[in-house]
Amino acid sequence: MTELATHREPFRSGADSPDTLVLDSDLAAMASLPEWVDALAARHGLPDKVRFDARLCLEESISNSIRHGYGGIPGSPGRVSFAARAEGGWTFTVEDDAPHFNPLDQPALPPISPDSLVIGGQGIRLMRAFSSSLAYEATPTGNRLLIGFAPASV
Repeated sequence: MTELATHREPFRSGADSPDTLVLDSDLAAMASLPEWVDALAARHGLPDKVRFDARLCLEESISNSIRHGYGGIPGSPGRVSFAARAEGGWTFTVEDDAPHFNPLDQPALPPISPDSLVIGGQGIRLMRAFSSSLAYEATPTGNRLLIGFAPASV
């Protein structure tokens, strides 16, 4: 696995958008996420579909980390990094310091039918459907989820 870029200053509304966003483990902190992704999309030429898909996948991943990994207790950082891949495509890396949890170990849910619609529990299904690739690594202090988008997926 390649090393992540070194940490940069957290995104601040109205400033140049860096390629790393640092969030507190509070759902309210996620309010900066859409603006950050939109700024990346404009700066790096991400297609609208990738921008939409990335926002959805990141919101699912980060909200799961905050609600389940950190138990909704604020005060712990999470990081999201962006990288354009040399071979084409884009990767968003979500890191936290929560207990290890590999979302890819979760079984795929059966197809959705009108009779099986439920609220909640769909985040991993959505990430699998809207990304081109998912990879997980346990880190010494938590979790790293790489969410990839291929140019062919647009």
